[in-house]
Amino acid sequence: MFSVLILEDNLVQLNTIKQLMADKYPQWKIYVAKSYTEAKEVLYIYKFNMFLLDIELPKDASEPDWLDFARLVRDMPDYRHTPVLFFAEFADKVLMALQEIHCSSYLVKPYKPEQLIEAIDYAAEIWKETEEALLLKDSNGVYQRIVPMDIEYLETNGKNIIININTSVITIANYTVTKVLDILPEYFIRCHKRYIINKKKLHSYDKSTQMVRLGYCSIPVGRKYKDNLEKFLNL
Repeated sequence: MFSVLILEDNLVQLNTIKQLMADKYPQWKIYVAKSYTEAKEVLYIYKFNMFLLDIELPKDASEPDWLDFARLVRDMPDYRHTPVLFFAEFADKVLMALQEIHCSSYLVKPYKPEQLIEAIDYAAEIWKETEEALLLKDSNGVYQRIVPMDIEYLETNGKNIIININTSVITIANYTVTKVLDILPEYFIRCHKRYIINKKKLHSYDKSTQMVRLGYCSIPVGRKYKDNLEKFLNL
């Protein structure tokens, strides 16, 4: 699940941002923090795909500020390229964010709701493009760069595995299902002896027919994998 951390000490603005995001991106998990200490605590518990940080905090000069938290984030290998969106009351404070933290985007307060959504959409696209891609050798011996989130499902076909990406397919050879599952992100699961699906692309699951639907394709769920799949989907 796509997860976002909002660090904002103004409770009204924090709740406004969270509500706007919840309405626009109901499938996202949104975490909030009102201080450096709160943000640091959740940083070590959850995995985040985007950060929204208020440049103005804290009021107490003795406390670590937004820049300290941004540095902490950037020093962690998992977050070196994670999109960071800054809020600021004055545009001149953004220069440091651009130079040192390499933020994805910024907004100068006050901003309109549509400006916030536009900035978040832009940052989400950056995340998608910079998510670690897989280099897999296709059946012709050519290495293909594949972004996991773009994959809908994988299907075994003899000694080959067919990767379905929207309307295109890539066939890879000399990979076992076990090896492929080991290198795929945690949102992939085997639902059948022939199929691995991307949970993020799942539209529906019919328990009566034991079929999952991804895009325009329906895929069977094997009896051996049914219980594990339903647990994976929190059903």
